[in-house]
Amino acid sequence: MTNKKTKNTIYTLAGKIGDVFLIPILLLALIVTLIIFTQNQSNKVPSFFGVSVVKILSGSMENSGFRTGDSVFVTKTDTDSLWVGDIIAFYQYQDSTDNVFEKIELESVDDSVEITLEEPEGRREMSDITGGSYRVVFHEIVGVLMDHTGAKYFRTKGSSNASVDSILIRDDFVVGKYLNTPIWLRDILRWVSSSIGMICLVCLPLGIMIILQSLALIEQINFMYVEKKLMNGSMGWQESEAQRLIKTGEMEVLCRIVMFPKVPDDEKEDALDEIWKFGDKPTNNQKDLLHLAMLSSKFLNTKGQKAYFEFWKQNLRLKSDIKALDEQLQILSINEHINKEKTSKKI
Repeated sequence: MTNKKTKNTIYTLAGKIGDVFLIPILLLALIVTLIIFTQNQSNKVPSFFGVSVVKILSGSMENSGFRTGDSVFVTKTDTDSLWVGDIIAFYQYQDSTDNVFEKIELESVDDSVEITLEEPEGRREMSDITGGSYRVVFHEIVGVLMDHTGAKYFRTKGSSNASVDSILIRDDFVVGKYLNTPIWLRDILRWVSSSIGMICLVCLPLGIMIILQSLALIEQINFMYVEKKLMNGSMGWQESEAQRLIKTGEMEVLCRIVMFPKVPDDEKEDALDEIWKFGDKPTNNQKDLLHLAMLSSKFLNTKGQKAYFEFWKQNLRLKSDIKALDEQLQILSINEHINKEKTSKKI
């Protein structure tokens, strides 16, 4: 018997390439675009696995190398570990309930203030202000303070600004600490969030995927048409369209069964090898089918088509396949009856 490896069609390969390359690019672009769009529209900063993308809205950090319109990564962090020199993103909001408490400047990251007061009622948290009119700012910490309720506050400043920010930021309103985002990556994020970037990384891959899926659908419809022709005997198994279907390994089991008796006797050995070839690592179910195919071929050679179809009818599990084999047996019976009538008329 010949030993030909199963091959994929160009459309199948294109579909796999699309799955491997286009889908990850599309998902990444959609996530980044969604994050930036959400921040621009609602002042919310979505987080994925503790990492957020924050867009810089002004030139207040240009001296530190951050441009207006840059998008940077920030990571959620324990605010107790933040200290002077750290760059953070935060909601520019000052809670009025904090104004009554004395705030003590800390000398080091391990410094603290004795907690002698209870947290006031009505003290707001980040969830109370997100989505409002309070913008997200990206500045450097220049001082750390603490009050006697245990709350920490950060004095912040834009490196390009002449003075510190007008309000202290309580630790509840810190979005995250700056996560090193190289200039080349900021340029990519800037491009992704632009109209051209969205077209190239969202619309274009999506369009290509739709085209590839459409081609795959057309191919599947064509394969169904080829299977129908193989089953009714109007196409030979060695014709190019039939070979293309056989080499994909996607031919329906029923088609393999019904077409095999129509193969010329001198080609049956090669046909048996090709149409029941499942690749180098067949599953247990495929091994069982191959074994049944070998046995059915012997039935066909020794006992004829009726015995062949009866054999498969007894060994197939799908009711739809069994029904189709019944139809084949009925066709054989009708043909036999017609042939008998023709023979009797000749006599």
